[in-house]
Amino acid sequence: MGITLIRGKYVISEITGPSSAVVLSDGAVCQRDGEIIDVGQYEELRDRYQYDEIIGSSNFVVMPGLVNDHFHVGLTPFQHGAPDLPLELWAFSRMRAKDVDPYLDHLYGAALMIKSGTTTVQALHLPAKGKGPFNLENSEKVIQAYRESGMRVSYAPMLANKDFLLVGGRGGEDEFAAELPEDLSRRFKELTAPSYLPAEEITAMVEDLYAKYDERPEEKIRVTVAPSNVHRCTDNLLVGLRELASKYETGIHIHLQETIYQKLYGLRTWNKTPLQHLKDLDFLGSDVVCGHGVWVTDEDIETMASHRVSLCHNASSNLRLKSGIAPVNYFLDKGLRIALGCDEAGLNDDKDMVQEMRLALNLHRVPGVDKTPPTAHQIFQMATVNGAYASSFGDRVGTLKVGKRADIVLMNLENIEKPYLNPEVSIIDAVVHRGRSVDIDTVLVEGEVIMRGRKLTQ
Repeated sequence: MGITLIRGKYVISEITGPSSAVVLSDGAVCQRDGEIIDVGQYEELRDRYQYDEIIGSSNFVVMPGLVNDHFHVGLTPFQHGAPDLPLELWAFSRMRAKDVDPYLDHLYGAALMIKSGTTTVQALHLPAKGKGPFNLENSEKVIQAYRESGMRVSYAPMLANKDFLLVGGRGGEDEFAAELPEDLSRRFKELTAPSYLPAEEITAMVEDLYAKYDERPEEKIRVTVAPSNVHRCTDNLLVGLRELASKYETGIHIHLQETIYQKLYGLRTWNKTPLQHLKDLDFLGSDVVCGHGVWVTDEDIETMASHRVSLCHNASSNLRLKSGIAPVNYFLDKGLRIALGCDEAGLNDDKDMVQEMRLALNLHRVPGVDKTPPTAHQIFQMATVNGAYASSFGDRVGTLKVGKRADIVLMNLENIEKPYLNPEVSIIDAVVHRGRSVDIDTVLVEGEVIMRGRKLTQ
């Protein structure tokens, strides 16, 4: 791979506070064999090393690659014919989806993500239909897709042993089916036929997957653990997966209180929220990421903060499925680490993390001159280093600092600065407020160019 110099009008090295960052004007990043070995002024670095290639110019901003910390499929449910309905109804409608080769599906998704500057993804793999047992062969296909795309991936199959059509568990479905018309009764029985593996078999298969594919501490593939949701897993499966994650020191990503009905299910079943049930199972910890968290209580937020749980904010998904708006301002007040994800689609079915940043920035601007919304710096941090930690890569990516891996994005400044941009506007604000995915020109992962001039190279 050799030595590469990546230069720009600005280099965003790292966010240091809600309104502060280390930014170099006329800066550059030097990478050797996938590792950042120097960051500084362009002219100084240009003369310091012998380069195999110099990438970029004064027309670009050089920044860390974005992290999509919550992602499921390539072809979206809408593309499969499932309209944007409230989640519980949408889950039914997406079952009409066609069977798609998971290799091709995730290769397509990876291409779209790279186009918007995403270099790392938390791939929470589930079938296009949204349900079905864990399949090791399909997991291998998905991992192969990301390997060939050049992206960095934290891979986790979505795990469950309770059917979402029988939220309360088995029992009573025969009586319910008997009350339906014959054709619906037959279809209901087909859909609810037992198909999930026992908890012990699921954990054993995940352990095999980890042993075969996790590449820590080096390289680009990590295997993490993803119980689907609290109400989709038995307690023994949740505990088993918690123990597995602790054994291998890997991360856990779980959907949490995405809708009000999930919260109410917890109150009805355990007389407490699903988050508090996880607490009682000794499930929570700094290695846990909760996806969505729209309907959390004040007590839940305090619990997440005290257990150093991270949260992945999926703004566009929650709007499309009428789930609500996560209380991100309160999360920030309590010091929670927040990452960003576009879930299965984003607003435009294109997995656009640049747009997701702008949506997250503007969604939480509550009325009142005394209210402090998230800053562009905080949003950028969510989409980079926070996402890196949430996807188990925080020790390697998310900032452009010496010793980190060279996951780097070059964004063209022409549209951002045209026809005029006050030079006092910070480049972080400019990128988050005015940047678009079409401005992403070049993407490197592990020092390797995987998109150049908006053309994928892999």
